[in-house]
Amino acid sequence: MRKLALILVCISLLTTGCWDYQEVDRLATVLALGIDRIPGSKNVLLTVQIGKPEGKGSSKQIGGQGGEKSYIIMNSEGKSLSEAILSIGKQSTRRVVLSHCKTAVLGRDLAEMGIGEILDDLKRARESRRTNWILTTDKTAKEIIEKDISLEQLPGRGLDHILQNFKKAGRVVPMNFNDFFARLNGESHVSFTPLAQLEDIDKQVTNQLEKVVGRSLDTEEKPKTLTIGKTAVFKNLRMVGVLNEDDTRAHKWLVDSPKGSSITLAYAPQAQTNGDKGDIMFEIEDGQTTITPHISEEGITMNIECTTKVLIHELGATGVNVLDPKVVAQLELQTAEAMKLQLEHTINTAQKELKSDCVGFAENLHNYYPLEWKQIKDNWDDVFPTVDYQIFCKVKILSSGTISNPTLRSEPE
Repeated sequence: MRKLALILVCISLLTTGCWDYQEVDRLATVLALGIDRIPGSKNVLLTVQIGKPEGKGSSKQIGGQGGEKSYIIMNSEGKSLSEAILSIGKQSTRRVVLSHCKTAVLGRDLAEMGIGEILDDLKRARESRRTNWILTTDKTAKEIIEKDISLEQLPGRGLDHILQNFKKAGRVVPMNFNDFFARLNGESHVSFTPLAQLEDIDKQVTNQLEKVVGRSLDTEEKPKTLTIGKTAVFKNLRMVGVLNEDDTRAHKWLVDSPKGSSITLAYAPQAQTNGDKGDIMFEIEDGQTTITPHISEEGITMNIECTTKVLIHELGATGVNVLDPKVVAQLELQTAEAMKLQLEHTINTAQKELKSDCVGFAENLHNYYPLEWKQIKDNWDDVFPTVDYQIFCKVKILSSGTISNPTLRSEPE
């Protein structure tokens, strides 16, 4: 009986397996998806980027340069996102899988009309993950999903890498589904996403060089480049505007951290009558921003304190002696003033132009004054543009890099 039991155990171990497994080469793995609203219709257009199984495309093909692409694009239409996803299966010989999709892109028309139904579908989809990135574009999502990215065989993975890099350093706050939903459901019902654009950077650079040399340059025409440097602002499920690159950088200082970004100062030496003016770029090594609200008879005031530690990244101004403590102190004061001015511009843009609290005033007010917040939250759209604020910036220069004086100077280092 013991031998029989042992034989039965061995047989059971050898015969067990996954009853519902599927071969990888029978799946169509979606890397990124784009959602657009079809003009003149309530239907949505879904564009998916699907990676080809190994051996089906050129392994040496990078960014769409030569050879067969390592991915394919499929499109489908539906009354809802769920219907459009199911329609993809009508043209695919493999089961479409969304569990490996890292990024979703929202087209401009869809974002401006409203994304309530789309968000409901994304929340309910079992294969949709809350850690996926969400982007908006000022064009159609289809154009972004179909765009090759230099140095990447799979553009969908390229988008993921760009946004992952923003978590460590960058001017833009990356946004995943979970954070996006949380902000929309927050006190101000305002959220934001990075904005993807297609820019003709090569043409811009060529035009600048042609002005310098005074003639047309014989250069190869290159396709537009996908860039992410601005922020799309959403209020009550609709995109209400865009923060430009400078405001996007200061927006990151307010809602996230100054760390990893940069600040450029047009340095004007006060102690040197013959000093040349020039731009100095500082890399923000570390920093923190705190927003403390105060309620009085005069109204609501936000005290904003931004402290940063910076490194001199580029010293374009001649006659700047960064070994002189007085010069360093002057640089710190002027840099702090430059940061203050940029923060003021960003807050004014939010209050006067967008009229949307994308800077986080409501959350801070709710945290510090929960009882008072209950009385004003229903009228916050009218109150927010009138909120006063005071900004205090402090900058500490840690290092001037591996050299002290500008390279433009003739003296030895």
